[in-house]
Amino acid sequence: MTEKEFRRLVTDLEIQSDERQKLNEYMDLVNNILTQAHFNHCQVIELKKAGSWAKGTMLNDTDEIDLMVVIKLSEAKPFVLENEAVLNAITNAFIYNLDTVQKLSDITRNQVRNCITVKMNNFKVNLYVRYEEGEYSLKNDELQIQFTEIANRDYTYFRNALKIIKYYKVSQNINISGYILEILLYYSLNEYFKDNRYEDYLSGFIKAIDDFLKGKKIEVSSDIYEKLNINPETKIKKNYMILDVANSNNNLTDNMSEVALGEYRKLKKVLSKLVDTKAVLTTGNAIVKLNINPTPIKDSDEYAWSYKIENSDFTSNGGSYQNNPEQLLTAMYKGLYKGLRAIVDNNLNRKNVEIICNKSNILKINENVSDENKSRIKNIEAYIDNNGIVIKFTSGN
Repeated sequence: MTEKEFRRLVTDLEIQSDERQKLNEYMDLVNNILTQAHFNHCQVIELKKAGSWAKGTMLNDTDEIDLMVVIKLSEAKPFVLENEAVLNAITNAFIYNLDTVQKLSDITRNQVRNCITVKMNNFKVNLYVRYEEGEYSLKNDELQIQFTEIANRDYTYFRNALKIIKYYKVSQNINISGYILEILLYYSLNEYFKDNRYEDYLSGFIKAIDDFLKGKKIEVSSDIYEKLNINPETKIKKNYMILDVANSNNNLTDNMSEVALGEYRKLKKVLSKLVDTKAVLTTGNAIVKLNINPTPIKDSDEYAWSYKIENSDFTSNGGSYQNNPEQLLTAMYKGLYKGLRAIVDNNLNRKNVEIICNKSNILKINENVSDENKSRIKNIEAYIDNNGIVIKFTSGN
């Protein structure tokens, strides 16, 4: 890709004002539930943005957000019991105040991360429960957010380059955490930075993956540790090491299997194609057939958004949508947008794209369309115009 194409992709990944408003509404809803709930033995201090949303590295067209609630405990019981009571109380507040929670799978827990995930129709909120000190301390999350802010001041394109990397990670269903990608990217810039160009950022990142796969320790610079007032003394030694910024004795890649290592090799392969200036664009005149019909989720009555470019390996799916007209239409818009981006990103013929779906032209539907989907139509049409894509719709499965 050229530098101009990288910049255009960064623009395409920006969260627009209408989507930002919708995300804030979800946060307000969670905040209202938590502030109105009656907790007997703890106090809700505040609700805050978390993860990529707080760091400014979240991709647009997302179907989930990260939040964290800061809790003050009564300290009347051992921490492990009080934490369990807090998780139960928050879970109950969601169950009794959210109509969208109708079965056990609508609200789940990650015990390791002390997180409650609640489904709101086709959207997920990951709520991390944090305390002012001790285990699951707010401090670690705040240090991670501060690290991203410092990194972006040190390297102007840090956040944007990370979005590009995350975009291709998601589009190829690669299983590597966004936080690990941040540390790898900063390490690569500290070691290999040459020029403020996206190609240079990505080239260095590829070298960082190589270093990791060769067993080299991956961590941030001493300057970062100093700015965060962290002692970087490390007592661990493993074959593969990417060290947590907030705690250098926490190896984020502690138990790496061949399957897990394969994810890093896959990401390297995908990004290498972007920076290969000798790569020839595939601009043949063959019809590109894009199937956007939602796919059923196994052992469920729900569907996932999906796209598949026929006669190719380009395919992806995700999310969960109820089996009703509005939700299935939302899934189609998701699949269409992501599929069109895959066509552009992989330099396929954008002048003759055939959209396969079991409805008519979903961009021309005017009746019974939610405001959220009207916004999606607007974004898809803008993407089509900006990238010179010529499409036609055809019925089929």
